[in-house]
Amino acid sequence: MPSEADVQALVAPLRRDVVSGASVVARMGADVFRRAAARLPAASVEELRWALGEVGLAVLEAQPAMASLVFLVREVLDAVESAGDVEEGRHAAARAADAFRSSLEERSRRVASHLADHLAGTRRVLTLSSSRTVREGLLELRRRSLTTAAGPGRTSAAPTTAVSPPEVVCLESRPMQEGRILARTLAREGLAVLHAVDAAGPSLLADADAVLLGADSIGDAGVVNKIGSLALALAGRHAGIPVMVAADDSKVLPPGFPQLLDDDRPADEVWRAPPGVRVWNRYFEAVALELVDVVVTESGPMGAAAFEEARAAIPVPAGLLALKKPR
Repeated sequence: MPSEADVQALVAPLRRDVVSGASVVARMGADVFRRAAARLPAASVEELRWALGEVGLAVLEAQPAMASLVFLVREVLDAVESAGDVEEGRHAAARAADAFRSSLEERSRRVASHLADHLAGTRRVLTLSSSRTVREGLLELRRRSLTTAAGPGRTSAAPTTAVSPPEVVCLESRPMQEGRILARTLAREGLAVLHAVDAAGPSLLADADAVLLGADSIGDAGVVNKIGSLALALAGRHAGIPVMVAADDSKVLPPGFPQLLDDDRPADEVWRAPPGVRVWNRYFEAVALELVDVVVTESGPMGAAAFEEARAAIPVPAGLLALKKPR
């Protein structure tokens, strides 16, 4: 039987990652389960199931805002349920983790394609944090611009104005400033990038065509994303600028499933404050779907009302019922 120290050692890299977006974190979670399936001691299938269940709880506690991890845990535990012996169970868990990781790549490609379609013709978009889904959509638009520009007598290094992707305003995303990661990546790929502090977001909306957000989860509370997203959505609504959210289906939670936001982080990340000063530091907040104009999913863009109808039809698998209670 694994000790608590064994479980926490497996999950430690996932817990330490405080800058990656939900898609990257989900891939890390799959890697945790692959290692757990190979390393955790278990003398029977029942012990293996119990051990992987403990890893699942630790994974969810390490990154409580990430909906994709809920579905990863479900897939792994369901795969092990029918195993006849320990080795079969280990292989089943590893295969489920690998399949989940592979599915994320395909999901990401489909969302990126739809997002690029939807952003075609925009001049400036404003985003926050470092969402892999947002990044891939913007890079897909850049690739299309180079392909369109290339032709007889032209090279892909000479894009035309007509097909140029939008300028991207990347806000810093305090306190870990992961917006810089996105800014560097997009600039390296040839996109025009403007970087600014979070508080400047509403002031920079005047020339923007869209607010573009990723999502760590979408559920009853709305779109959970990096702190600062709500202010941008409200400012966008006030200015008449469309608010767009890009997310694959693994980030969509069934009705009734909790979205945890009270995940306090170290105060020193914000300020080593003097005695008498308390520092509040949380990474995530919810944006009500009423403030969102379009959700771009694997199936394409849809309005908030249509998205909620689709979410309401999601069945809650039996393997998820035990996880519905707040941890």
